[in-house]
Parts: sequence; structure tokens; C-alpha cells
Amino acid sequence: MKVFLAFVLCWSYNAIALEAVVTVLETPMFREKRLDSPVVQYLRKGDIIKVHPALGNTTQFDHMAPSSEKYEQLKKHLAQMPEWQDPLFNGKKEEIVYLEDQFIPTLDRQGNTVYVLSEHIYVYFNDSRELVQKVAAKDPTDYRLEEPLPKNYPLHNPTGHRGQILIGFSQAYNESYVYPEPVKTKSYSTPIHVNLGLMWQVPYDKQDRFYFGSNINFKSFQNSYSFMDFRRAKEHYIQFGIGPQLAYDAYKGEKDRLNLSVAINFNPVNYLTVSQSLGTIDDTRIYRGMNVSSRVGMQYHRKKVIEDMDLVLGTAFDIESPTTYQAQNGGSQANWWQNLGRDKYTTRSLFSLTGFMGIQVAY
Repeated sequence: MKVFLAFVLCWSYNAIALEAVVTVLETPMFREKRLDSPVVQYLRKGDIIKVHPALGNTTQFDHMAPSSEKYEQLKKHLAQMPEWQDPLFNGKKEEIVYLEDQFIPTLDRQGNTVYVLSEHIYVYFNDSRELVQKVAAKDPTDYRLEEPLPKNYPLHNPTGHRGQILIGFSQAYNESYVYPEPVKTKSYSTPIHVNLGLMWQVPYDKQDRFYFGSNINFKSFQNSYSFMDFRRAKEHYIQFGIGPQLAYDAYKGEKDRLNLSVAINFNPVNYLTVSQSLGTIDDTRIYRGMNVSSRVGMQYHRKKVIEDMDLVLGTAFDIESPTTYQAQNGGSQANWWQNLGRDKYTTRSLFSLTGFMGIQVAY
């Protein structure tokens, strides 16, 4: 009898069934360990079930277990006792279950042994083993559509796109060609910006806030100068740039949004035309350069002023790197230029504030 009680105590820990919670929207109970096996019952997310107690087995005390020969002798001795009624020792082979198995044994409503998929449940071990269990970030069984439903559902309609056309005005550009003579008067025009943007929603963003794309910026302006000898000069600038852009909706309302953006542009075209004139004498030279610029912007979006079209108001802070302009042609008036041949000059870094207004198509 002492041997019997000791053996019962050794198995009492495993006789306590473990609990597990369903972590997916819906999971089936299979009659057999096969994916094509008949389904006897369905479980929903949050249901608590009893799983096979063998999942709670631990190997940390295996070194204290009796030898296999001794273990078999104990089983035979217990099987001969009439009071021993545990079905685990009626000659059937005990089932060994691991958390890594694809199928985990449990019981249905009628008390029959059925099987659930291990990746669809989370087992309560009440110890450190719970820390190594993983729950899928995306539920493979969740067939529900996220609301609001897409426009024209159930017809396919592309979503998560934004296109912008903006017109802006910035501070005057006060860098100029380095003339040999002092400038008497200066006249600056307001630079005009035309910005085109195309962005796509980041795939993992579920709140329709984070967008990534590209932007194209076009800038043009003209400055005028006069000199003590009554000579006049006009500088016409054209800049073209392209680069990546990130945008995030910091505030998102039904009709109003506040968007923050960052862009870095490479400007392969910095085209400058310098025209000088005195009486009937004219001399024009073309200069070109390249630089990079960055922009930090903030925009206000008024949603759907027209169907699928938003009104955009914004401002941006621009930083341009120094630019070296190289002459593309020669000059004819030696006193008007630094060099009649390979003339060049370098500007300083530019800091400017720009205001924008335009429209956005978002769908």
C-alpha cells in the first residue's frame, strides 16, 4: 500500500489538467490529428478549455526518477491491485504531449478526446514557460472586414494613396553672382514654389496616419540689381528637385487633420541666367549647379471640400546646402564678370520659410 500511495503522489501533479485560452477569432476541434479530420466543435476567442496534463510535464526532476526497469515493476504491481482503477494504467500507452506539437489534446462537450491547433491557444502554466509562448500578431482566422468599409464595396478600389499639388511663396533669395563692382540697388522678387507629392500608406499602419512617398519641387524667381555706372543686371533662377518624403497625421479628426512631414531633396537642376545691360550693350551668361535641401513642414487638411479632394494649407522650413555655380558659356564684357572663361562662384547655405496652399486627392 505504501508503494501504491507513493506512486499516486508522483502522478498527482500531472493529473491536474491545465487550462488554455483561445487566442484567435475561431478555432476548430478536430476528431483526429489531421487538418482534414472532421470538426466536432468550434471555439471562439477568449474561451477557456482544459488541455492534456502532459503539457505540464517538466524534465528538471528526471534525474530523481526510478530506472525504467523499476518503473515497469511498479506498473505491473499496481495493475494487479483491484482497487487501482486509473485508466492510465489499464494497459494503454500514456500519451506524451509537447507544446511544440501541432495538435494539443482536449475534451469536447461530450467528454471525448479531440484536438486543437497549438498556435491557436495560450496555455496557463503559471510559471516562466508562459514567457516563451508566442501569440500571432495577425489573426489568421479573422475574416471580419475593418470598418468603415471601402467605398464601392464589394468592388475592389485601391486605397491608401495621397496626391498633392501645392503652390507656395517663400522669403526672398538674397544670394547673387559676385559682381566686380559694388551694387547700388537691389530688387528681390518672391520665389514661387510648385510642389507635387505622391504618397502611400505604410503597410503596418492601421490608423491611416503614416505615409511614405516622393515629392517633386519646382522653384523660380528673379532678382534685379543696378550699379553706379547705370548698368543693370537681372538674375533668373530655376530650381528642380526630387526626393523622398515622410508624412504623419499628428491630429486626425473627421473633417480636420494636422499633418507633419519631412523631405530630403536632391536638386540636380539649379539653372541661373545672368543678364547685364548698359545702353545698347547686352551680355548674358548661363550658370548651373547642384545641391541638396531638406524640408520640415506642417499642413492643415480640410477633408473632402469636394468629393475625395482636400484643401491643404501649410508652412515649411527649408535648408539648402551651399551651391557652386559654374558658367556654361563665355562673356564679352571683361569689366562685368569675374572671369570671361571658366567663371564660377559659391553661395552660402540658405534658410527660408515657405507658405503653401493647394489641394490633395486622398483615397
